[in-house]
Amino acid sequence: MKKILALITLFVFAFSFAQVIDFGKNRKAGKILNLKDADIYYEVYGKGEPLFLLHGNGGSIDAFSKEIPELSKYFKVIAMDTRAQGKSTDTSKEPLTYIKFADDMKALADELKLKKINILGWSDGGNTGIEFAIKYPKMANKIITSGANVFPNGVGENEVENMKKDAEKMRTENKPERDIRLLQLMIDEPKITQEQLNNIKAKVFVLAGENDLILRSHTEYIAKEIPNSKMKIYKGASHGVPIERAEELSKDVIEFIKN
Repeated sequence: MKKILALITLFVFAFSFAQVIDFGKNRKAGKILNLKDADIYYEVYGKGEPLFLLHGNGGSIDAFSKEIPELSKYFKVIAMDTRAQGKSTDTSKEPLTYIKFADDMKALADELKLKKINILGWSDGGNTGIEFAIKYPKMANKIITSGANVFPNGVGENEVENMKKDAEKMRTENKPERDIRLLQLMIDEPKITQEQLNNIKAKVFVLAGENDLILRSHTEYIAKEIPNSKMKIYKGASHGVPIERAEELSKDVIEFIKN
């Protein structure tokens, strides 16, 4: 868990200095969708086919700072802060789930009057993309996941045990409830079955780094069980493919959606 969050934090921090536009804090592009138990912050760039960008656990829109300028030349990019993360709030008392995140994305797509969408999700965002394809098959066109997992042990049993210890420590130290809930999410979720993967209708591009935190065997399992899918491993990359291989990733996303 610490390795996952530390990597995401490092990547986001490193690129905050390279931005021309302050993605994630751009008042001109930013809007808020008011839901019953959350306010979802999002930014829209470009025109064309809708492409949702979903960041990883504890992250925000600026995780895709390098991709947005290029992708928005070809698509209507909708980058959102997932509930309880970034500038999005959450007042619910229930445990966080990727299905709930997918419901939020559906609500935003409805708000924008979009009938069919594409999704690029990194880490937790990839998990949400898969859940969306399962629950809303008629709306899911093409899904790109990077470093996704479909059950907690996709990161390895030892890592899950470490996360459990971290969560207990955070509780005893009275850490912010929001942080504890986000960690608990990765301990408990996702719970996607083989049958659900087999029934996905959308075209899916399964990505991971050569040195990803997600086990290679798990990434291969996801690609194998989704009928209309393909896989790519980025040589020399870690879990942070959107940061470390931004130009290559953008090119791959454009080609996958356009072809």
